[in-house]
Amino acid sequence: MRAEDLRARVERRGDATVVRLDGVLDVDSSPSLRSAVLACLAAEPSMIVLDVADLRHRDDVALTVLPALAQHAAAWPGSAMTLAAAPPQLASALDRMAVARLVPVFPTTDAALASAGTGRTATARHEPAERMRLTLQPMLDATAAARHLVGRACSRWGVERVRDVAELVVTELVSNVLRHAGTEMEVGVARDRRLLHISVRDHASGQPRLGGKPVTECEKGGELREDGRGLLVVSALTRAWGCTPVPDGKVVWATLRI
Repeated sequence: MRAEDLRARVERRGDATVVRLDGVLDVDSSPSLRSAVLACLAAEPSMIVLDVADLRHRDDVALTVLPALAQHAAAWPGSAMTLAAAPPQLASALDRMAVARLVPVFPTTDAALASAGTGRTATARHEPAERMRLTLQPMLDATAAARHLVGRACSRWGVERVRDVAELVVTELVSNVLRHAGTEMEVGVARDRRLLHISVRDHASGQPRLGGKPVTECEKGGELREDGRGLLVVSALTRAWGCTPVPDGKVVWATLRI
C-alpha cells in the first residue's frame, strides 16, 4: 500500500477546515496525513475536523500520529483538532490507543464543528483566537514594524506583562527572514485563552536551525558566528517554537504563556 492510497479532501467551513480522509492509514501513509494537516494549519483555521468515516487503519501504532498533530495544532496556530464519524472498528482502536482521550471524537462532522463554541473540545481554545497580521517587505524597518504590531496586540488584549519578551521574539524571527530568506513576509500575532502565538511566514524553502554556541566556544579570530543564535534566544524565551512548511515557503512560529 503506497502513501498516495491515503487521500485528503479539504473543505473550508467558515473559519474552520474539514479534512475528509479516504484510504488506509499506516506507517507509510502517515507522513501524507501529516503534510495535509500542516498545509491546512498554514491558513490558521479555528478548528480542523478530520472526517474519518472512510478511513481504515492497518495497525494501531499508525494512529499515534493523530495526537501528535493535535498537539502541533494547539501549539501553533492554536487550532483545535477533532475527529468525526469514526466507524466502529476505528473507534475501538482509537479507544485502545488512548487517542480518544487526547483528541475529541464526535459522531458527525457537524457535531464537531458545533462544539467550537460549547467548551466541549479538549485540545485547544473553545473560541476563535483574536488575530492581527501585517505584510512586510524585506527591508530594515521590518523589525520595527513587527515590534509595533506585537506591542499594539499586547496592549489591546491586556497581556502587557509579556510584551517585552514578545517583541524580542518577533524581532528575532523577522531578523532571521531578513538575514536568510530575503522575501516578503507576513507577521501574525494571535491570542487564545492561555497562549500568545507569534508567527512569521516567508517564501523561502530553507528550514531554520538552532545554532550558535556560547561566546567562549565560538570565538575564533575575534569573530562570533551569528547563524542560529536568534533561534536559540527564541527557544529559551518561549513555551514552544517550530517551523511549518507551506506550499510557497514556511511559517516559523513561537508561543508564549500569558
